[in-house]
Amino acid sequence: MSPCCPRCGAAGAPLLFGLPIPQARAAAANGQLALGGCLVAEERPNWQCPHQHRWLDPDEEAWETWLMAVLVAHGYEPAEHD
Repeated sequence: MSPCCPRCGAAGAPLLFGLPIPQARAAAANGQLALGGCLVAEERPNWQCPHQHRWLDPDEEAWETWLMAVLVAHGYEPAEHD
């Protein structure tokens, strides 16, 4: 379950900065991922709700797990590590 927005209580989506890969664009089109653009604030938020509220959740591991699950669901194949 994704974290809820601290301002409005809506469900959050992982917020991704930088040039998105095709799977990230597809996930964003479905509302499962938020694209933050290329400019990152000093205190980088990592979640966004449908009302464009952004916040930082200090649990980066949960954010990364959620992000990877969303990308894999849209066809992303993570590289295998040796």
